[in-house]
Amino acid sequence: MIFDMPTCGACRTCEIACSFHHTGEFRPSVSSIKILDKANGQGHSVQLYEEDNNNSFACDGCAGFQEPFCVQQCGERERLANIIAEFLAKRQLRRKAL
Repeated sequence: MIFDMPTCGACRTCEIACSFHHTGEFRPSVSSIKILDKANGQGHSVQLYEEDNNNSFACDGCAGFQEPFCVQQCGERERLANIIAEFLAKRQLRRKAL
């Protein structure tokens, strides 16, 4: 799923934190979250993976932790926290529909 985040500065710290959560290493290439450049408008887009694929892990919202690692490191914590919550809610609704 892709979400708009007009206040994102694309530091990509969230990608690094996420990869550490999944692998114990700083490898943003395997992160569940990707920061994408927008063709038009300010900021960036945030892509979250619903399922594991060849390159990335599925976002689990850092289950078992009080706050996702990506959110802990983000300069726009509140906005990213809302995006993660919306993502998890939408994913749960999709799974119930199946």
